[in-house]
Amino acid sequence: MAHVSFWEREEFLRADVCIVGAGIVGLSLAAELLERAPTLRVVVLERNTLPTGASTKNAGFACYGSPTELWRDIGALGEDAVCRLVEQRKRGLERLRSRLGDDAIGYEQCGGYELLWGDHSAVLDRLDRLDQLLRPIFGSAYALLADERIAEFGFGSQVEHLVALPHEGRIHTGRMMRSLVRYVVERGASVHTGSPVVRIEPTGDGADVVVAAPIGGELRFSARAVAVATNALAPQLTPCIGALPGRGQVLVTAPLGDRLRWNGVFHFDEGYYYFRNVGTRILFGGGRNLDIEGETTDRLALTERIQATLEEYLRTVIAPGIEVHIEQRWAGIMGFRTPSLPAVEWCSDRVLGVFGCNGMGVALGSLVAADAADRLAALLLHGHDG
Repeated sequence: MAHVSFWEREEFLRADVCIVGAGIVGLSLAAELLERAPTLRVVVLERNTLPTGASTKNAGFACYGSPTELWRDIGALGEDAVCRLVEQRKRGLERLRSRLGDDAIGYEQCGGYELLWGDHSAVLDRLDRLDQLLRPIFGSAYALLADERIAEFGFGSQVEHLVALPHEGRIHTGRMMRSLVRYVVERGASVHTGSPVVRIEPTGDGADVVVAAPIGGELRFSARAVAVATNALAPQLTPCIGALPGRGQVLVTAPLGDRLRWNGVFHFDEGYYYFRNVGTRILFGGGRNLDIEGETTDRLALTERIQATLEEYLRTVIAPGIEVHIEQRWAGIMGFRTPSLPAVEWCSDRVLGVFGCNGMGVALGSLVAADAADRLAALLLHGHDG
């Protein structure tokens, strides 16, 4: 490191905690640590100029799970585990809102809906059971039949049923992430973008995080502990988590003015498709289930098959009879693991793997970060591994 000065080594390359990943989880972890111990030296490293995963590329849903998605998860995890997961999503979103404030994240409890047709309509027979399970968490009904609104919203004729989800909401993703960056920087964190981590090397009393320097060579950040919050984008750094990437493709239309007849957040097909309005634009994403193997990738690319399917649903289900112009398309990378539950695990004595999304980063990220902060604080402030 001949190009590193004494001053840089003393003030920029030393940390109590080095967090890899400046997405929702990584920045929320920095916030949690500095709220507990304001004098901690916290460094956050992000490999690109903007967060690489889904944190600035998601659809901005503040949701807890649609009925078909929850019932599928109950089949895999059981009722108790799904109830705990929904309660965690609720607590995580409340933590995010409390930390930053609703205005700073553009939060609106606008309500949500699930569109049902075909085999998915069978979930109507289970709404009473879902309500029985989830009413204690929310204090009122979780899902309500709202078939009378199908025609009002102008959805396509194939939509057989509509289920209202009154507790759901949305955020402004970009505003939320800017506010989160500002929050941690104001409390003393250093956030370095354009810092791709090559490897983590244990030392006697911590670990070195090795970054590829843009001018050539390497930089070493020396930390007492490291937290890797890269979701599934750097599996070699956290093999203990076992997460895989999952690409989500999104499009957004030009403004539709008064031709747009609905307001809120919407889901169909077990949550694999999701749409909302941004003003009078339609933001629509999903389709990963059309090619699970192909979409298990960290490539930020679009595919013709999924984009064509999104356009077809837009034309036949979401906005039939309305001419729409697609203004922008993009992809983001989520992380998934089996079982589909959060995970905070020590990968070594000083390296903590932090994962909690499975497509629910907005809701879960703050709570998973709190768990990770508890473990790091136990190590750094109290001398045990939590």
